[in-house]
Amino acid sequence: MSSVPLTLDATQTDLAADVGVYAYIVGLVAGVFYRLDANGVPQAMTLNDNTQAAQSFPDSGQLDAAAIAALQPNYPLAWADYSIALARTAPATQLDLSQINTTTVPGLGIGANAFSGRIYVSVGLPRLPFTVQASGYAAPVPYADGPGAQCLFDWIEFSYDSEGNFNGNTTQVDQFGFAMSLDGAPGGSLQGAMSLTRDALLAKIGALTGPFVDSGSLVAVNAAAAAAYPANLSTLRAQSPKTLTAMGSYSGGLTDYFNDTLSAWYLNWQTTPLVVNDGATGYYTGVVDSGSGVLNFYQGQYTTLAQWQAAAPAVAFAMVGAAPSTVQIASIDVWQCANSLTAGGAAQQNVGKNIAAAFNRGVPGYLLDDTVCHSEAGSFYPSGGTWNAWAAIMHAANTNGLAYGFPYDDVCQQSPTIQLNAATQVNVVIGKFYS
Repeated sequence: MSSVPLTLDATQTDLAADVGVYAYIVGLVAGVFYRLDANGVPQAMTLNDNTQAAQSFPDSGQLDAAAIAALQPNYPLAWADYSIALARTAPATQLDLSQINTTTVPGLGIGANAFSGRIYVSVGLPRLPFTVQASGYAAPVPYADGPGAQCLFDWIEFSYDSEGNFNGNTTQVDQFGFAMSLDGAPGGSLQGAMSLTRDALLAKIGALTGPFVDSGSLVAVNAAAAAAYPANLSTLRAQSPKTLTAMGSYSGGLTDYFNDTLSAWYLNWQTTPLVVNDGATGYYTGVVDSGSGVLNFYQGQYTTLAQWQAAAPAVAFAMVGAAPSTVQIASIDVWQCANSLTAGGAAQQNVGKNIAAAFNRGVPGYLLDDTVCHSEAGSFYPSGGTWNAWAAIMHAANTNGLAYGFPYDDVCQQSPTIQLNAATQVNVVIGKFYS
């Protein structure tokens, strides 16, 4: 197989020349976890990789005692340093994706057997800790506390298969640390390019009103460890509502944010059915049972209650909300795109993702059709509506309007994904921090 250059370009950013930028490339194939070494060769993760002692980190000698103490909680466990130092001046760092092959990665195939992973990038002295465990590894987290939480980082999600096909996307599902763009050939299109500066985007998130106020979204640099980061950066990241609601204690008014809207639509769906078509499993019609309050789905397309009653179809599946004992989809289900919205078989999951996307975008209704709704993107996030303000900001900030602002943001072709069949090159560019 010909080489497939993966360019990791840290030469175009406006960071000072002495600021370290590191990549970490990890993935999973057939139950085995891999990382790429500095030469781009896949290596199976092993417990022996955890050579960094807990509460220790490389280059700590460059910091004073107060900074070291502030960063030690970033490394609660023994960990593996999988960092690949990226060149800060041209030529940019290149690895060869074709080294991910059936020889270096037994079991590599297509579909579910592709190499499924992430390209993490960190900036500054604190490197990302990966703690290999008996089954899998503990990954860095975007939360305010936990392994890697005091690192300035972001990532790109991707898969690469035995036929050399690359599928990847930029993402702000969990957090925004800094901009990274993604492109490639053949047939790629630039994704992740921002129309706002990092500071301007963080300011928009910090200025959100309603339940987003004081949500804990913005994670500040620990002042005692400021010397470990690029100069004049006060914020490590912004955390998404998905992350905040997963943390529970930080969720505030987000916990029940969609409740009233959900209840109103459940009342509507008692008398006017909800028809969902995701383009894969066909049409399913949802009707709320007036007695139990459960949203039941029936295979087929019934746009009126009379049509549904005349057909008298059997229940295909029911949407039952998150615990404790709720009969309807809950706000936490929408934020997390989880629970009732990921339960059941393929048909139920496909219906669930369309419902999750509709509420996140503020456009629930009587017809959710993934085969046509990409043309309706201009109606998403309507003024005065109830929707995911984080996702709206992320779409507006991307130059092409595409973003992954929540887990099912691919519905209606809104995700920043590129599919490169028989890829010949993949380019990742670290964005600017000050301009």
